[in-house]
Amino acid sequence: MTAEVSHTKPPVFEESSQYRHWRFSSSQLWNTRQTSNSTAVERLKNNAGEGSEATTLQYLSVQDEMSLCRFYEKQLQGICKHLKFSDLVMVDLGGLTCLFLATKSESERISIDDFGKNLRLPSTSGVLDLEYSVSQGLKFEYYVYHPYRPAYGFFLDMQAKADIKLLKETYAKVDQVIAEILLTDLPLIYQPSQLALAAFTIAGKENGFEAHVRMYIEEKFPRHADVLLRIIHEASEILKKSTPVALEVAKEIDRRLNLCMNPAKNPSSAL
Repeated sequence: MTAEVSHTKPPVFEESSQYRHWRFSSSQLWNTRQTSNSTAVERLKNNAGEGSEATTLQYLSVQDEMSLCRFYEKQLQGICKHLKFSDLVMVDLGGLTCLFLATKSESERISIDDFGKNLRLPSTSGVLDLEYSVSQGLKFEYYVYHPYRPAYGFFLDMQAKADIKLLKETYAKVDQVIAEILLTDLPLIYQPSQLALAAFTIAGKENGFEAHVRMYIEEKFPRHADVLLRIIHEASEILKKSTPVALEVAKEIDRRLNLCMNPAKNPSSAL
């Protein structure tokens, strides 16, 4: 007689392409960015050729690149609100092409003509031309698991024991905390449900609901409570260090980026 084997199905997120391909440690992210930056700078210098101004250019650092990305990601969150897209679309940001792809993956139906008209784009051809390149970069893996859905699930579950008034007051702030979380590396390091609990904890600091979130975690996830509380603390510390990128800073970085991209400095350019 053979022993019965128990097969426990893993959580849905752990079966996703996001879990397999788009989760990193902080050190992995830094190493990847550093390698990419060094490779790009070396390529630019080689393309510039002998006797060029390449040696006098102030190339972007990894921090410069991150700051510029964060600035434009914040701007795109504003565009999403202007177009009244749901929070689900806001997650898939990184450029207008990414934004248009995000409307498709999250079923926010809008034609390319309306997309261009609402954003007052002189032409939408650039958005469409980049779709395939962006898709390749994403490995054609469009679906994003994010903290919004688990946060709503926790909101419903907490109603069984929590003070409803305090819970609703806290939940009203959770979306904004998640929006701030999405402008950091946190979604590339931690799981969406972990970040949702972190958002509740951060949102509940002012009204004291933070203590209830801790009790909820200890009762709901007793085996993993210590790990979850540690993750929430780490996420909160990372978020504290995240500051908005000023327009002046972004303009200066963008100016140096344009100098590096100047086709007159690229011998393969028609100019």
